[in-house]
Amino acid sequence: MEIARVLTVYCVNDEATVYAAFWARLIGAEASMAGHQVRDLSGTFVTEYGLLTAMEGYQPDFVVLAGHGGPSVFTGAGMQVVLEACRNDQMMAGSQCQFISCLTGISLVPSMVSKGAIAVQGYTAEFIWMIDGSGYPAGDVYAASFTRTLVEAARAILRGGTWQEFYSTFRRVSDEEIAQWGNSSDPLAASVMMCLRSNRDSMVISGAGSMEVPEGGNILIPALVAAAVIMR
Repeated sequence: MEIARVLTVYCVNDEATVYAAFWARLIGAEASMAGHQVRDLSGTFVTEYGLLTAMEGYQPDFVVLAGHGGPSVFTGAGMQVVLEACRNDQMMAGSQCQFISCLTGISLVPSMVSKGAIAVQGYTAEFIWMIDGSGYPAGDVYAASFTRTLVEAARAILRGGTWQEFYSTFRRVSDEEIAQWGNSSDPLAASVMMCLRSNRDSMVISGAGSMEVPEGGNILIPALVAAAVIMR
């Protein structure tokens, strides 16, 4: 499906969503460079009503949803539920979506597709990454690897690629970053690699060009060093 209009949805509730919002804005910038119209739904406007109004009025082809989530929900401003499986996810019908959010691949992603969304990407485990504690995502030496996986995968779709290309790009870039950190003497390198593997192996796509969790995937790492961020 050709993309003309892109909607980025994000708000800052805590340290984790500072990074999620940064990534959503980067993907929005990629969309603009690819010649698409881009609108933001951000801050206090990230509510159920706000998203419904944006979907009905703007009718985006591609939606980036960045924030905390669970198996059947995506949350927004003040952690209120914005999207919920089998309750209001029919508002996403006709769109393609990228989640930067934990666990939505379990129930919410397939439910959205069953309600008419064309293709939706999510994760069946926590989306996790490492931070350097600076609070500055653009210069974070650990988060840079995760930035690259998200932005390059989105770029594949935004520049006319397929969801198969999104999937392959996400996995390829993850593997490249894992290999790079494997050669690093940084004391946190092993933890960065663990996060990259978890995200790579729990990423799923439902709808057009559906991708399943690979053999041995769906990895959940219950405990990492304190610098790890979990988008839940």
